[in-house]
Amino acid sequence: MASLTPLSKGLIGLAVVGAMASAVWHLGLKERFAASTEISPAATSTPAQTDVPAPLAPPSPATTPEPSTAPAPAAAPAATTAQAAKLSAADNAELGRKLLDSGDFAQARVHLEQAVKDGDGGAACHLGEMTLKGQGGLPANQEKAASLFQLAQSRNIICFASGK
Repeated sequence: MASLTPLSKGLIGLAVVGAMASAVWHLGLKERFAASTEISPAATSTPAQTDVPAPLAPPSPATTPEPSTAPAPAAAPAATTAQAAKLSAADNAELGRKLLDSGDFAQARVHLEQAVKDGDGGAACHLGEMTLKGQGGLPANQEKAASLFQLAQSRNIICFASGK
């Protein structure tokens, strides 16, 4: 009797996992995410249009309890936004990933948002993970994160959680 090689066992396992994931998607998750990620026909025709969260506005002095302790780098995100607009999608995605790895979530968010607007699918994964965790001034939002993950998937990118 012939035995299966490790490669064939792996391929069979991958097929089984894929079939199970497909069944779970079609039986339960599809309806849940379809309501929160309705996409207009105009958004699907041009890859440059995305559903990226808008940058948060800095707190107004009227809501800040002590004006002397207000965050000083209010001009830095504006400068970074202008800088991000000048870079290519790949450069913004790479810079955003490096800033994300170094822990500078606010600056990473600016570059990743610009990269997603310019059509980078990998940046959508990173921005989705930040949105899921509530990093970089973004509120934790599962629906928005799911839409970013689906956007990445529509650009042939598969997102994996970092576990950090």
